[in-house]
Amino acid sequence: MAYNKFTLKDLKTQFNLQIINQSWLPTIRDDFPKDTFLLQILNEAKTEALSSEKARSEFIISPVLKALRRRNHNCFSFYSGYQFDVDKSLKLNGFCDFILSLVPNSPLIEAPVFCVIEAKKEDIDNKALAQCGAEMVAAKLLNEQEGKPKKVIYGCVTTAFLWCFLKLEDDVLLIDPSYEPLTFSHPENVLAILQWVVDECLKL
Repeated sequence: MAYNKFTLKDLKTQFNLQIINQSWLPTIRDDFPKDTFLLQILNEAKTEALSSEKARSEFIISPVLKALRRRNHNCFSFYSGYQFDVDKSLKLNGFCDFILSLVPNSPLIEAPVFCVIEAKKEDIDNKALAQCGAEMVAAKLLNEQEGKPKKVIYGCVTTAFLWCFLKLEDDVLLIDPSYEPLTFSHPENVLAILQWVVDECLKL
């Protein structure tokens, strides 16, 4: 479980990253169409006990990612709660909450990994951002090891109701300070950002 031991300072010193709080998400993006199946699931989630990280992942985050995959049939796979051991000597090992790979329908995590999503029960703090950043570094390294490098790796830290998006490009980790809210009745804004991420990664 080494990913959760990283601090933002560790990312700067160990991987020589510049870490910058900066708005980088596009202000104009295509709308994500309403998904009636997702809305039904989220409406049912209102009656669930959502105080734990696992419950929010199961009843909110995972259904949102499945809605994204339905709209992008055979474009990517996502993995929930998988061991992601890339380089133990660099402490890039441990579990990731969600990993998105551009290899569709694969039972194994394969390069290119393009996005990691870290679920948190409480507030989005520097510790959570550092953990996500370390997972993004691991994703970049895995892609390079398997000969499928990606210029940009995306990440997200979410409480299910707030989503903070990150971007790793070269040696710069950008953290967008404008957290995107998600409600039971209106998940489309978050999905529009995730769709933009998918579209960008398919271009590269």
